[in-house]
Amino acid sequence: MESTTNILLIEDNPGDVLLINTLLEKAEKGQFNVTHVDSLGLALACLQQTRFDLALLDLSLPDSHGLDTLLSLRARAPKLPIVVLTGLYDATLAGQVIQHGAQDYLVKGKINQNWLNNTILHTITRFQKNEALFETEQQCKQKLIRRLHIYEDKITCMDGKLKILETLSFTDGLTQISNRCYFEAAFKKNWLQASRCRQPLSLMMIDIDYFKQFNDSCGHLKGDRCLRQIAQTLKKALEPSRGIVARYGGEEFAVILPDAPIQAAVEVAQSLRSEVKDLSIRHPNSTISSWVTASFGVAAVVPKAQTPSADLINKADRALYVAKENGRDRISYFQSSTVVT
Repeated sequence: MESTTNILLIEDNPGDVLLINTLLEKAEKGQFNVTHVDSLGLALACLQQTRFDLALLDLSLPDSHGLDTLLSLRARAPKLPIVVLTGLYDATLAGQVIQHGAQDYLVKGKINQNWLNNTILHTITRFQKNEALFETEQQCKQKLIRRLHIYEDKITCMDGKLKILETLSFTDGLTQISNRCYFEAAFKKNWLQASRCRQPLSLMMIDIDYFKQFNDSCGHLKGDRCLRQIAQTLKKALEPSRGIVARYGGEEFAVILPDAPIQAAVEVAQSLRSEVKDLSIRHPNSTISSWVTASFGVAAVVPKAQTPSADLINKADRALYVAKENGRDRISYFQSSTVVT
């Protein structure tokens, strides 16, 4: 990411424009460069001429309204991270905008400088990591498909061939646990199962603390070894609870816990947090510990037909964000509508 972050602010309310600009101007000098437009049409025209790192989008504009605004912007700029701005919190709308491609959802009246700045930077960093991981997975799949063709004369059973390809495409090449593609398929399956049986479904997001600093000081080979150790440790520790762990992106992991209420999920998270620390992987550049640690965000829900599955992912991700903001090496979780650390 460049030293100056280029932001496209799409907002037609002069008061909200003033608020956002005022908050961003308080950041480090030169950190943010804001271009403001007051309609979707002007925003689409801007995107043809200028490269932006992130868009702050109000869904209610003079020439577009609601989810259509987000979908139109996504269609024109699929590689642009989008944070939706709204006047009032609406859990259903929040789930819908995340499900349709927005990276976050902010209520204007509750925004402060630190929250806005951190949301922007966190969103861009995570979007870039996920895009890079997705691109790598796609390249690996193509290589695996070509390799399979080389040996197809030796594989006479079509069912066997498809099974091999499915296993390879659902496995993360570095850590040898499930990858993002498998997570999405497994999460959908477990969501439907929990909805039919009216059972709780828990999700946790795990982030290795200060992993970039670990790579910078120890080198990427040790960084890769660290990720493999943690991934295999999480996988083994989750076997008794039937939990599913997958590499979600970069140094981030996701865990699905079927038929687990929030209390049980938090207990599993506490156990996993201890397992990571017990590996005793030395971290010379962490500001919180001499060893590699992890932060956890946990959320649980009994799925309902009208509830989008992305809402649970969004809650777990928000809980993880709170855990990191409150010092890392800790667990945060949703209790009703409040994040508890």
